[in-house]
Amino acid sequence: MNFRIIGATVYLLMATALTPMTASADHKMPRNLSANGPWKTNLQWVTGKASRGFKIDDRSRSLAVDQAGVPALIKVEEGLRAFFQWAPTDESTIRFFDHIGYSDLIDGRWTSPQIVTFDADFSSRDRHKYPFDPALVRLDDGRYRMYFTRNNSAARPPVRDFSIGSAISDDGVFFRIEPGDRIKLDDGPINDCSVIFFDGLWHLISPDHTNIGVGFYATSQDGLTFERQENLFFEGGAWLGNMIEHEGEVFFVGTGFTLKTNDFAGWQLVDRNRFADAGAAVFNGEIHVLSVGR
Repeated sequence: MNFRIIGATVYLLMATALTPMTASADHKMPRNLSANGPWKTNLQWVTGKASRGFKIDDRSRSLAVDQAGVPALIKVEEGLRAFFQWAPTDESTIRFFDHIGYSDLIDGRWTSPQIVTFDADFSSRDRHKYPFDPALVRLDDGRYRMYFTRNNSAARPPVRDFSIGSAISDDGVFFRIEPGDRIKLDDGPINDCSVIFFDGLWHLISPDHTNIGVGFYATSQDGLTFERQENLFFEGGAWLGNMIEHEGEVFFVGTGFTLKTNDFAGWQLVDRNRFADAGAAVFNGEIHVLSVGR
């Protein structure tokens, strides 16, 4: 995956074709590492007081994870854990190229990335089905559910036949793929989703990458079968980011804007941000944001 800039502050995530030059049994390196891609981006960490209403001064960023993108943040027993698409090119870690990685925030520092594992074989003919674009939620029973983008086509050149799938985990490291699609659109691909449980329903939002400011929106009773609702629209940004609940409201920390709602029908602008595909979480009175940078 790589990023392109829309205007001064808006980035949209796109799929990158991986061409031959094998790095491991189930993933391939791109032929041209000088081209743009997640090996050219990193995750930048910024914090702010949640009491300020999610208006975050992002000028004091620090590096969290290099050669990574598509972050999601979630609370774990130890504190915070970041999940992301990882694309290392160093000789010692290149076998993890384009895998989903994770890193824990411990004593104010992010640990070296590790990779999650799945109960499925994505080598050989099923390489294209490997999950990407992770979005994480914590279930009431303590388990983790990962929503992800699934590529349903092995065609070359690539076809954007994307849907949203999911996997379940007891420890946030080993995931079992849940059968079927959570949602698949009839009129085009869907990817880069954010999911939250709020007010008795599961809510899923994903950007329409062909229409800036438009977001696909779906709801579910069980978190597994989603029904599409009317599209969302907000000018001046992209529905590319993550949702978190704070003090009875849902905040969408997106690309170019931070919005809030209590009913998913009306959205109020909180701030015009400079984040790209942000992951966010509130922990110990602070909001933590990971944003994609170069």
